[in-house]
Amino acid sequence: MSQVNVKSNKDAFLEDLSALISIPSTKDASQAKEGAPFGPGPLAALEKILEMGDRDGFRTKMLQGYAGYIEYGPEDAEDYIAVLGHVDVVPATGKWAHDPFTAHVENGTLYARGAIDDKGPTMAAYYALKALKESGAPIKNRIRLVIGTDEESGCACMQKYNELEPMSLFGFAPDAEFPLIFAEKGQIRAWIKLPQTVGDAPVHISSFYSGERINMVPDHAYAILAGTEAEKWSAHAQAELKAKKVPLTVENTEQGIKLTVKGQSAHGSEPAGGVNAAFLLAAALKELPLIPTEQAFIDLLADTLTNDFGGERLGIKYHDDVSGELTVNVGVIRFGEAGGTVSLDIRCPIKASLDELTKTLTASVEKLGLSIGELGTSKPLYMDPKHPAVQILKNVYEKHMGLKNVELLTSGGGTYAQYLDAGVAFGACMPGYPYTGHQVDEHVKVDDLLLASEIYADAMAELGNLEK
Repeated sequence: MSQVNVKSNKDAFLEDLSALISIPSTKDASQAKEGAPFGPGPLAALEKILEMGDRDGFRTKMLQGYAGYIEYGPEDAEDYIAVLGHVDVVPATGKWAHDPFTAHVENGTLYARGAIDDKGPTMAAYYALKALKESGAPIKNRIRLVIGTDEESGCACMQKYNELEPMSLFGFAPDAEFPLIFAEKGQIRAWIKLPQTVGDAPVHISSFYSGERINMVPDHAYAILAGTEAEKWSAHAQAELKAKKVPLTVENTEQGIKLTVKGQSAHGSEPAGGVNAAFLLAAALKELPLIPTEQAFIDLLADTLTNDFGGERLGIKYHDDVSGELTVNVGVIRFGEAGGTVSLDIRCPIKASLDELTKTLTASVEKLGLSIGELGTSKPLYMDPKHPAVQILKNVYEKHMGLKNVELLTSGGGTYAQYLDAGVAFGACMPGYPYTGHQVDEHVKVDDLLLASEIYADAMAELGNLEK
């Protein structure tokens, strides 16, 4: 059982975590530069945790602003175990009860952006490394806490890390749920291209805007209506929305009448768990007498994509016995007179062919008279549950929880574990507690983070002696 006691460092843990949370580390491509490839926020958060590593006597290294690491163990050891966390966060959209970038603890629960995704779990892993160092437990492999800065927007940080550093013997990402995730779905990220608007009508959509990240269910959407009959058709749309009790605000702008609706955010891997604001707004605009290009856009949202979380209307519905159903999230929508894009975040079961799904998706979109612009894929993750390292993590978890024969999990979420030759996702969300990453008022129990930290410390001690 545990050789360490992380809970005795609770005050220091919260102080360090609060400092990390206070940095608004969302990606800002407009301010990207050499040494800060994702903007100043993610870099500042990375620098902060590396400073902690220096303070506490670890070996640290900055990797061109993409990632960094904090390392402990025999410096001349041939192999290392990777623990992969990230300090970038998604935008804090919606109305929060407290400042999302100030750690607020109430009744033992920590509220903040990054509380569970992934600053809280990353700090739990860091304090586990500290506890392992203080325990003096003998290990033969190095333990390396790798910190990324672009997990929420494409993982370019891990691609760069793998270019610059050797592959680990094994690793885990504290960025999901306990007991352990041995299989993660593959991903297709596609942007449907919308043509430039051509023609005239008594009402037209000057602008349609929804969502901030492809892997979030958008909790807001607005459309600006212009034209000689904008007022008439705006009133029609308002009546539709009010009848469905959709939260709505209306304002007159220089561009036209702006209708803004509210939905409910959720993680893009579980789109049915949220309320997509773009779908609500598109449905209210369906009967407007629009020009064909604008009508094609609204039809795409309202008829093809609305609540089709399994991709059936796109012809890509798929299920397997390992990881379940394919899911589709419509995360970012931008449309105006110059055309625009609609993003799709598609989580694909382990046994699905990404190539075949991509071909089918492309054909389905072309049948609608549209096209696919940018497109990217990520391979699925599968680790044999009987792998010795997987069994080590399972056994450590069971001992701490007083359980036996726990059932290992599969997930629609993608973690850094996909960038390892051998690795899994391991915590930190405890069973039975809601996972609130990407949501308003994101939160986690402080004691759950501390328990996760003790689990991680023992796991590091065990994996520190993993044989090749």
